[in-house]
Amino acid sequence: MILPSKTLLLAAAASALYVRPRRRMRHVTTMKWGEHIDQVKGDNTFLRNKDGRPAQLQRDYGKLIITLATTGNINTRENNKDLPCSPKEMADQMHECIKLGVSILHIHSRNELLKPTMRVDKFRETCRLVKERDPDVIIQISTGGRAPPTAFEGVDVGDWRMDPLNLLPEMGSYTPGSVNLGPIVYQNDAKLTRDMAQKYKDLKIKPQVEVFDTNMISNAYNLVKAGLLEKPLEFGFVMGAPNAQECTLRQLGHLLSMLEPGDTWTSVGVGKFEMPLAYAAIAHGGHVRVGLEDTNKLPNGEIATNYELVEHVVEMAKSMGREIATPAEAREILQMDPGHIDRINAQLDPSVDLSSLVSNTAPYEGLEAIPGSLEMKPTPGHPDYPSA
Repeated sequence: MILPSKTLLLAAAASALYVRPRRRMRHVTTMKWGEHIDQVKGDNTFLRNKDGRPAQLQRDYGKLIITLATTGNINTRENNKDLPCSPKEMADQMHECIKLGVSILHIHSRNELLKPTMRVDKFRETCRLVKERDPDVIIQISTGGRAPPTAFEGVDVGDWRMDPLNLLPEMGSYTPGSVNLGPIVYQNDAKLTRDMAQKYKDLKIKPQVEVFDTNMISNAYNLVKAGLLEKPLEFGFVMGAPNAQECTLRQLGHLLSMLEPGDTWTSVGVGKFEMPLAYAAIAHGGHVRVGLEDTNKLPNGEIATNYELVEHVVEMAKSMGREIATPAEAREILQMDPGHIDRINAQLDPSVDLSSLVSNTAPYEGLEAIPGSLEMKPTPGHPDYPSA
């Protein structure tokens, strides 16, 4: 399937348009979703005609869901001083981006060494801070962390990666297959993919199926037939990662041709491909993930912040004629159960012992409580303890 040339024209024009401009959990601030959308540069006349009728893309595809991926596993402070690494830094940047129209938060965690971690206390504190200010936003926890520290012998890598799902977020990431990513292998063998699919089903969490290669779409549909994944599926097309699938119109067309009716997709362009793929998603009925997890730069080559990346996507969506979906509208588009919005809150209550949320307590030995926080800090001897 070849995408129309109009997409190329829109993508080519897009860069030129850009101009930089502890206690029980409580909701302490009213959510400010979307309050900055109207401040974003861009002509609102493209969204509605003079009679108030939606633009053509809006009529064809509906509203655009924006997912924010603030941090990820790979990016570093050396590459970008604005990369958020602590729960508070992440929650603060997420809150500002929610004002621009972000409805889904794709959350990773970093330890005290600023390295990727699947420690549940880190995810738990980030989610607590998010839900206090933005209770309606959709939390999507990443299960794409690396293996546990080698010091923790006997800790199963699958359990280590799946434990944060015990917080009961509305969504989580799910990769049904292995892939080479630069110098490493992102390993998801058959047992792990089936075990994780069963976990999503048992906990009634909606997975976003991350697609690094075409076989992952096939695997996902095989898991639907096996009764482990449930339709409709939401796919994240990860394109342009080193040694994985290319980010081209030809490849995107092939991925789209594999989708079944009713399923949805989100662009996850890596590096320089983040925005071109986002433009194609806006133009062809997809949704968009954006953030410093996937790129460090704006289309003009300047070092980006999470806010600026979201701002640019909103600008392009407005100019191309697609309105931004609220969290409630995102749930409707993805056919998610609105009754699950607050399930996570019970696990964010400080009275819930962390040990009840993890499969193995070994990674948490040598951590001590931080007053007023669900996050813990390592003591000397713990692998996450910063050396002098």
